[in-house]
Amino acid sequence: MERLHRPVLLREVIEYIRLNGDGVYADLTFGEAGHSDAFLERGIKFLVGNDRDKSTLDRYRSQGKFKDDARLRLVEGPFTEFVAKTQDLMFDGILVDLGVSTRQLLEAERGFSLMKPGPLDMRMNPGVGEPLSAWLQHLTEEELADQLYYNAELRDSRRLAKKIMRAYREGKLTHTVELAQLAGPKIPGKSHPATALFTALRMMVNQEREEMETAIPQLIDRLKPGGRLLVITFHSTEDRIIKKMFLKAAGRCVCSEPICRCPKSSSVRLITKKPVEASHQELEENPRARSAKLRCVEKI
Repeated sequence: MERLHRPVLLREVIEYIRLNGDGVYADLTFGEAGHSDAFLERGIKFLVGNDRDKSTLDRYRSQGKFKDDARLRLVEGPFTEFVAKTQDLMFDGILVDLGVSTRQLLEAERGFSLMKPGPLDMRMNPGVGEPLSAWLQHLTEEELADQLYYNAELRDSRRLAKKIMRAYREGKLTHTVELAQLAGPKIPGKSHPATALFTALRMMVNQEREEMETAIPQLIDRLKPGGRLLVITFHSTEDRIIKKMFLKAAGRCVCSEPICRCPKSSSVRLITKKPVEASHQELEENPRARSAKLRCVEKI
């Protein structure tokens, strides 16, 4: 299978998830199977590959390296449906990669591209849920500004939300390049100013924040004692959410109240006190890894 996407932090993921021959594992962002193929190559017992993008799973079913391997089961759906769809399986390790694949970014028709005109969509699975254009029809400027701020910490969220809503209502916002231009011009040598905007809108359309907050405790419950949950994030907001959830699961205080009301019971221990980032060598080979951060906890 032709692979456009390079898995980030692969060496570190292999190290922290601790593969063993009798182990059962899950990759909740299967994508082009960069991580999953590496797991299977190392002789694990069983792997569940989950992705909400049906086209991604269909491509692997026809072309994937382990498409006929009885050790692999593919499941379609968001994180919050994973537990129900895997029934009573318990896992030695679970990986969650919150990034968008290179293929999704390159396919303009998906609506993730900053550089190629595409529809105002941004759904991970184009057949499920409402596209971005539908969200823009029923959101108020204030609601959109809140989404931009809470999902990507855009400090000029109110000004940007106003520009977006005005352009959309006037028929001047019809595709992704026009959307990107509203964030400002690209400066050579720096990230596109619309990168955070697209992240915030993608998280809104796919309800990724809600997915994380609901799914992470469920995934911890499905770990065997000593099993590990690994999460890779690509934005400071995502990393902060995961950090807070892991601290809470480890019995640490995460509130800002004068009198702490956080539960002090622990279901995991922290394996990574600070997020693990890509090595200099990986950054040279795969610049996309520059914002990747890996956190890991172990079930008590």
